Amino acid sequence: MADNFGLKIGVEGENEFKNSLREINQSFKVLGSEMKLVSSEFDKNDKSIQAVSARKSVLNKSIDAQKEKTSTLESALQNASDSF
Repeated sequence: MADNFGLKIGVEGENEFKNSLREINQSFKVLGSEMKLVSSEFDKNDKSIQAVSARKSVLNKSIDAQKEKTSTLESALQNASDSF
C-alpha cells in the first residue's frame, strides 16, 4: 500500500509534463516545416528582404518554443527536487 502511495506522488504531474513536452516538440516539427516552406518559397531570392524577414519570423517562433521548453523542464526539475 505504501508503495502505491509513493508511486502516485512521483507520477502525479508526470502526465502534464509529458503532454507539455509533446506539444512543444510538435511545434518544433511545425516550425521546421514552416522553415522548409519559406526556403522553397524564396529559393532564387533567398537574400531578399521578404525572405530574410520570413526566416526571422520562423526563427523567433523557434526561440520562443525553446524558452517554453526550458521553462517547462525547469519547473519539472523544481517539482522533482521538492518531492524528493
